[in-house]
Order: sequence, then C-alpha cells, then structure tokens
Amino acid sequence: HGALPTVGTALPLGLHGDALPHQPPPGCSSSSSNPAPAPPGDAPAAEFTSPTLINNVVRDPRTGHLYAGAVNAVHQLDAALRPQSRADTGPRRDNRLCTPPVTSACSEARDTDNHNKLLLVHAAGDTLVECGSVFRGICSLRNLSRVEHLLYFSDTNGEKSYVASAEEAVSVVGVMSFYNDSSSNFSVFLVGKGYGSHDSTKLISTRILKPHGDWVVFDSIIEASSVQASSFVLRYLHDFRFVFKDGIYVYFLFSRTLGVQENKNFTFLARMCENDHSYYSYTELQLNCSRANTFNKVQAAYVSAPGEILARKMNVSATDQVLFITFSSDEDSFLSRRWAAFRTPGRASGGGRGGRQKFRKAEHKGEDRADRFKCGEEFLPSPLASTPEFALTTEPTLVRKGHVTAVAVALEMEHAVAFLGTATGEVLKVHLSAQTPEVYGRTAGEVTGDKVNKNLLFDRHLQHLYITTETKITKVAVQACHLKTDCHSCVSMRDPYCGWCVLKGRCTRKLQCERSEEANTWLWSPAQRCVRIESFNPASISCKKTDQVEISVPALPRLGALDVLHCVFGEVRSQAAMAGSLVTCSLPEPGKVPAPPPRQDYVSVPMRVMVNDTIEVTSGEYHFYDCGATVSKNPNTPCISCVTSKWGCQWDARKFNCSDRDDATSGAHIVKPQQSNQCPQFASPEPTLIPVGHRIPISFKGTNLGIYDGRRFHIGTELMKQTEEEVTLDQGSKFSFRGYEFAYNQQQEVNVSFHIKDQGTDQKIDSTLTVVLYNCSMGREDCSLCRHADETYQCVWCPGSKSCVYRELCRSEGPAQCPDPRITDIVPRYGPMNGRIAVTIKGSNLGIKKEDIKKITVAGVDCVHQMERYSVSTSLVCEVGPARRGGVPVGLPVDLNQGVVEVEVEGGRRGRSQVNFTYRCSSIKAGSVI
Repeated sequence: HGALPTVGTALPLGLHGDALPHQPPPGCSSSSSNPAPAPPGDAPAAEFTSPTLINNVVRDPRTGHLYAGAVNAVHQLDAALRPQSRADTGPRRDNRLCTPPVTSACSEARDTDNHNKLLLVHAAGDTLVECGSVFRGICSLRNLSRVEHLLYFSDTNGEKSYVASAEEAVSVVGVMSFYNDSSSNFSVFLVGKGYGSHDSTKLISTRILKPHGDWVVFDSIIEASSVQASSFVLRYLHDFRFVFKDGIYVYFLFSRTLGVQENKNFTFLARMCENDHSYYSYTELQLNCSRANTFNKVQAAYVSAPGEILARKMNVSATDQVLFITFSSDEDSFLSRRWAAFRTPGRASGGGRGGRQKFRKAEHKGEDRADRFKCGEEFLPSPLASTPEFALTTEPTLVRKGHVTAVAVALEMEHAVAFLGTATGEVLKVHLSAQTPEVYGRTAGEVTGDKVNKNLLFDRHLQHLYITTETKITKVAVQACHLKTDCHSCVSMRDPYCGWCVLKGRCTRKLQCERSEEANTWLWSPAQRCVRIESFNPASISCKKTDQVEISVPALPRLGALDVLHCVFGEVRSQAAMAGSLVTCSLPEPGKVPAPPPRQDYVSVPMRVMVNDTIEVTSGEYHFYDCGATVSKNPNTPCISCVTSKWGCQWDARKFNCSDRDDATSGAHIVKPQQSNQCPQFASPEPTLIPVGHRIPISFKGTNLGIYDGRRFHIGTELMKQTEEEVTLDQGSKFSFRGYEFAYNQQQEVNVSFHIKDQGTDQKIDSTLTVVLYNCSMGREDCSLCRHADETYQCVWCPGSKSCVYRELCRSEGPAQCPDPRITDIVPRYGPMNGRIAVTIKGSNLGIKKEDIKKITVAGVDCVHQMERYSVSTSLVCEVGPARRGGVPVGLPVDLNQGVVEVEVEGGRRGRSQVNFTYRCSSIKAGSVI
C-alpha cells in the first residue's frame, strides 16, 4: 500500500460513572465563549526563530508567556513571541556512560548537546520545570518570570533524581499535580516516559518539587513495581504521547509493543487517581481505531469540550471533556502516512458513555467495587491491564494521506474545529461538527516543509495559534475572515469561524458583527448562503421606458432606524423603499441605459442593492431590451425575429419597424407578439439541392403579402454578394427566379439562405428560403468515390476533365466502369516469414463498397480482406499469410521472399503496386535477445 495511516479519534472523558467537573488540562482550552475583543486580524504573523532545534513549548495560562525548550537553551517569550529571557542549558561535558556528577574521572565525557525532554509550568510556585537529556535526564527549576535565573539544580542525588531520558528517541510527558496526606499537601509532577538504556527504570513516576523528609527535590516519592520498566523493558517498548488530568484522575496515552517477537504497536489509555499514593488505581484500556485496529499507533492528542453540535452526535454532554487522538499504522513506511480523524458516536459502538463501562470492565467485574473503591485498594487486584475483548473500538470519520504530528481543538459557536499539524509543515483545519468532517482550509503563513511540533497551542483568547516547527514558532490567527471581500468568497471557505456581516459588507467572526443575533444579518460560512435576488417585477423593461421595479430579496436583514437603502443600476443611483423582503426603487431614465451589444436585442445592466451608500447587500443583473434590435439576430426574417422575441414586440409591415407592444395600434399591417404566422413571408423553395456551376431555377411560395400588392421584389444571398435577381410572380402565391450559377469549393455542402427585398424601399421581407449547395468534385477525387455519391446529387465521372461533376456539366459520355485500381503505398513493407500481420493498402479506385474487393495477394500470398476496416476507394486492410517456402529464385538468400501487392475488384479490374512487400527471417546472434 505504501502509506502509513495516521488516524484521529475523539474519546469522552470522565470514563467512570460519575459526572466530572469541567477541567481542561494545562495548555488546553475547551471553549471560545466570551473571548477578548479581537485585534484587527490583518497584522503580520509574529515569529520567533531559534538557532537550535525546538523540542518542547508550553504556555503560562496566567500571563500568556511561552517557554520554548530547545537544544542547549530555554527561551522565554511574551505573547507576541518577543524574547524576554534565555537560559543556556548546553552543551555540557557528559556521556551516557558517565554517572552524574560528571568529572574528569569519566574519560568518555565530551561536549554533549542538551535536548529538552520535558518542560512544565508550575504557576503556583512561579517556577519552570526543565528536564534535559544530559546527566541522565536530571531536571532543573527556573524562575518563571526570568528563566535565566536558575532556582535549583543538583547532580549529586543519584539515580532517584533521574527524571527524563538521555536518549533523543525516548518520549517523555508530564503534568503538574499534588500530593496530599494527613500531614502534608505539596505540589508534585507526574512523569511518563519510555525506557533508555541508561535511564531510570520508572515508566510512570511522581516527582517532588521541594525537599520533604527524606525526599530530595525531584525524588520519586512513590514506589510501585507495576510501573517499573526493568522487568520487561526488552519485551515491551512504550512510546508516551500525551498526559492530562480530568476530575480526580490522571491519564497517560501511549503505544506499546507486545514482546520481542511481536513489534506491532497497540495504543492504551492508562488511568489512575491523581492522589493515589500506591498506584493501586492504575488501569489500562486498549484503544482500537477501526474494528480491525488498522490504525494502531497513537501520534498526537488533545483535550477539549466537544461543543453542543459534536456532543449531540457523540451522545455526551457539551461540557464533558473529550480526548481527540490521531493514530497511524505500523504497516507502511514512515515517510508516507495517512491520517484519519474520527469520533466515537455513542453508546452502541463502545464510545460515548459506553467508554466508561469499558473502563469499569477493565477494573473490576463487580461494579459495586468500582463505585466504592474508585482509587483502588491494597486488597484489590492491581495493576489492571486491558485485554482485547474489552478494547474501546470505533471507526474513523476522516482518513487522509499524510503524517499528522500535532492536534489542537477549539470551539466556535459550539462547533468543534480541529487544527492538525503535519510532517510537511502545514496546519490543516477540520470542521469536526460538520455532517461529514473534512479539511476546509490551512492556516496562513509560509510552509517550510519542516514538521509541526507536537505542542500546538492557542493563545489565552483562542484567537491565535502558536505553531512550532523545527526551529521556528509562528503566531497565526485561527481564521482569516477579513481576507475575503465579498459574500461568495467568504462562504465558499466553509470556515466555522467566519460569516458575512451583511449590513457591514465584511467577512467577520460572529462576535465582530453588530446585531449578529438578528435573522439574516450574519450569514455563517459553512451554510453556503448569501443574500440573493430572487426575482424582479417587472422582470425586464424596454430601454425606451422607465418605471418602478420591485425586487424580491428573501433573506434581506432588517434595517436599523438610521440605515438608508439605495438601488444602483450601472452608475445610476436611486433611493429604495423596503417592505418585508421587497425592495422598490426607480429604474434609470431611457437616455441613461446603454445600447445593446451588436447582434443582441437587450443589455444586461449590473444592479446592486446598497445600504448607507457604500455597503453592497446583494447584486444581480437587470435586462433592458430594444425591440428595434431584435431584427439584427436574423436579418432575413425581421418580422418573425421581432414578434417571436421574449420581449413582447410587434411588427409594422408598412414601416418595416419593430417596436414595443402598443395595444392602441392595430390593422392588417400590424403583427402582434407571438403571431409569426401572420408575418409577410416567402418560404418552401424547390428544388432544395443546387449544384455548383449550373444555374437551376428556384420556385417558392409567398404568404400574407396582401399589403404588398403590385410591389416588385429582388432576391439575393450573401454568397453572391452584390448580385441580386428579380423575383417573378408566376400565379397566385407562387414565385420564382432563374437561380444562380454558384462558384464554391470550400466543402462538399453548404446551406445557402436567400433574402428578399421590396424593390421600392429596399427593405427586407421575411424569407425562410434555404437550399443546400453541393460540389460533386469536393472529396471525390477518383471515379469510385464519385460513383459512391448519393444518386440525388447526380454526380458523374467525366472522362474529359477526369473529375467528378454535376451530370449536366459533363459533355462526354461517362465510362461504364471506373479505371483499374491504383495502388500508391503499402504499410508496412516488411513482415515476418509466418505472416499474420495486417497490411494497409492505399490508393484510388479501390472499389465503391467493401464487397467490390474480390481478391488480394501480397508477394504472391493470399491476404484476407478485413472488411470492417475498408474505406471507399482509398484504403483497405488485409491479413497476410505465411511466405511461400518454395520457388525462391537462385542466388537470393534463403530467408528472403518478396513481391508486389495485387488487388482485384468488381468487374475483373486489377491493380499492382510499384513497391514490393518483403518477408524477412529474424536473425539471432550470439549474446543478443530478440
């Protein structure tokens, strides 16, 4: 398949049966309700560039300051990414073989880069916990207000102070917590990490931040063999990706292999009580993304409230905490991954509140014990691992190619929006609450190709996203509504953050649009709807008139007391009145309407409905028609063109004039709209086939010509330009003229239309006279092609001129039979000795129909006619048989056989080619393959 999938899911938290408080983890935000006022939004993105690789980024929720743990440095930045302080953390003299403190006694020590492994904000203590890769993962405490100020560091406390990992590939996660017993209450932090060969053996540990009793700073204060790595480190490889708190619990999200022989990863969510002093409550739940667990390895995660829309689909509360996860598959290469985002849709599928039951089953078979002993007890089984039958399983909602490295989720108007960082440096935006979640856009900014760091953070107002790539942090807005300047481009984004503020003419967030709670004032982008004009009344008007027009605008918002409405037609502005969904305004005066374009009987004038002079509410086009221009669409039938137009025009046959309908005028000379059968006209020509080069009289009929009694008429056509012929009245309604001797050699046939004019006024009277002019010579270069022509054309092959002409133009008698076939080419001219190839024979007079071909030989060998590939007179195809084996002339090579091509057609006529067809033997030489 060649693609490693990454998949995302949403899991509801509070997986025990109790209702849990709304408590987002540090660095996560779950709702955008009551955000601070937005900045203008068009300021350039803020950036910070680190000289070394950035490993971790955290944000202080109180101040909004960011802390970037990089290789050999910790950077303190304000909310605008301006540097405030910097601490150099490396390189340091170290080696994994050296035991801290590292002295000159360790000969292996070298200057070693210090990769940041863990960074935690301890806001209550105004400290920053910073753990690096040197000195076997020992941590430091730094001043949160000024990180260059080192508050604590010691490398003399031995293995109990080894917190992180010395190996770059080992992942480390941590979260601030507390330790509370009958005599003390102090801050700690919980750490989950994989195992490195020189690391502490503790997979999960609780670390103290100040000395207490026999404990030193960063000491592991809980000893629990259930979460030690030493006994099974070589069998089970852990990759911790995320840690968070919810209610009374702490959750660790990680993947793990099953053993030495089995390297497939499985994903687990481990839970334990935050104040569990013995880890008795440690419980694991396996997570399966898809029934076949196709997407088996967790990549990134985030915790947020789902919002009302997604919560309804998941069958959870809108205030519940939900864990959003992206997964990948082990099966494919690392460089080409697919990811998918999906949500757990409810109790029936094992998601929603059903997930709580899954954790219960993983804990205890007696549910009364699960309720009574939520944090476990010494006499209960511990730890509790998940088995596959109790795995929480759901199907992906969104699958997409690519590697997702980070995820963050925010709410906008109770809709969940996911931001997904990729290995190529993009941050994709997904509307999770949509009926079918899909990527609707990408955040602004340059895409460098460097992967997005796992720490994808929002600012305190959820209006900006901090995107970290390998050496850069960029602050970008979660939306770019302001970049769209019209409603259609605004709603086409399908961005849940955006909508069209109708009365302000801007694309904004809802909170930035005044009166946005009123109907039709703010049009949400994913709804794909703009204010539009439904109809005009009247639908169109003559350019020679003016009137009031009613414009139906169904989604028109209510105007304020000071709002003024206008209509603008082209450049002409008029004040408008509004009544419900109807806008009434005056149309421009006739002199201010532009003329229709050439050969068009109307002009479309752009019109806009404006509020307060400058803001366009909606727009459309209004048609102004010109009855006088209808005749230009078909000049040969002016009356018919006039009265059949959709504008309701009438024709004056005396004045040869098309005008707006006027019920006050009448008479035999007035043809009313849609009464084309009353138009004076000439029709029904005979004959309808006319040959080139020969004059043939043409007769036709005239109708409704009473008002033209005694008039004389002329007939002409564009093909003959200035030459017009007089029309003769034969009898009754029958007319005729002597015809034309046409000259035309562009194609075999062409339609020729005639116009008829009143001789006295030189005005055209309707003529639907059209004949087909044909040229026998075109495309009929030989006798067979000529005879193949339809009999109605009366084409003959004329020996004198050796051309195909109309019968009356040939003075000599035509031949009884066409000349012998003529072969001009054969393709190919070579073939294998065993034949069985198609040979194309080109020439002339190769028969009139496929049945005329009687025999074909190629080099004396019969060739089978492929009748379905026959072209009249000019081409035929046959399949040649094997070469003759005997009778090769003396002196010729034994592998050579050649000869002419012969074709016999109806009547015994034969043709021979001037070139030979040659059979060839295939030669095999040493070392070659044919």
